[in-house]
Amino acid sequence: MSQLVVLNAERLATEELCPRRRFWQEKYAQLRVSPLRALYMALDAGLRTAHDPEKAAESELLSLARSPGLDIVGGDVYAIAMHYTKLAGILALALRSLSDAPWRPVDPIPLSRGGTWHSALYDTGDEHPRRVVLVDRWTDDRAMEERMGWRTLGEVCALNRPVVLCGIVIGASHQGRRHSHWTLCRLAPHTNVVRFIRKMGSDGFSPSWRKVQREDLDIPTETWLTKMREDGCFRDLVHKVKVPVPANRPVYMAQMLRMARDMASHRALPPIRLAGCFGWSPCNFLKACHTPTTPESLGFVARSSLKVAVEP
Repeated sequence: MSQLVVLNAERLATEELCPRRRFWQEKYAQLRVSPLRALYMALDAGLRTAHDPEKAAESELLSLARSPGLDIVGGDVYAIAMHYTKLAGILALALRSLSDAPWRPVDPIPLSRGGTWHSALYDTGDEHPRRVVLVDRWTDDRAMEERMGWRTLGEVCALNRPVVLCGIVIGASHQGRRHSHWTLCRLAPHTNVVRFIRKMGSDGFSPSWRKVQREDLDIPTETWLTKMREDGCFRDLVHKVKVPVPANRPVYMAQMLRMARDMASHRALPPIRLAGCFGWSPCNFLKACHTPTTPESLGFVARSSLKVAVEP
């Protein structure tokens, strides 16, 4: 265990899914950033800033879109970048409204048998640290998956503290955009009244109510959020679950340490695990595993050759 410098929930989750996927993610960098990864990075900037979280999140996403660029194939790259920029800003503003102070990353902690746990949680000034997860939709199955996966359970056990899991529904991706009330409203004809959910038992909006994307409507984000709140949107979009420390924590800790030793022992390329090819999302190294090629020939760059570190 002493050979392992860093242990975190991302490494555990990816190792369990596919050791080769974890091995290659840590060895190679894909210089362009996926829109979802960029959204997480921009949201992080907004949550951690002391002033104007919306502006900080939007600036970070635009910076990532310029360099190294978003991993988008076809379509209007600029329009999609602006869509995610506005989404990052509104999410940062909404989450920061839960706390006056910036969200501070939880400090690394030493593990009992050597090594260090690097947490991905936030200290929001509340009693328990918080984990933010962005999802297409929130169901009982997804809630259980997030609670029992290493990204939450690993944090709970390593820190030996309950964690508040904050699930944010951003909608499914269609043609490069996320469709939810964070990004899409209805605009009344003539009056330009903004609405999200029809009341009074109506089954839906009449055709005259036009669908409008957040980036195409020039109103303050605070106003957009107020309208969402008035229409009761947050019940379906924001979900908080407290995850306690499990009674059998030592069993999980022992498993984490075994996995850490396995990862430290991988000197050569680990075997392929087919379950990892499409787990969470299609693996970036799919072609390298299933065709006679290498990550280098697919455009990946060895992290050891980079002057500036790129996150896995």
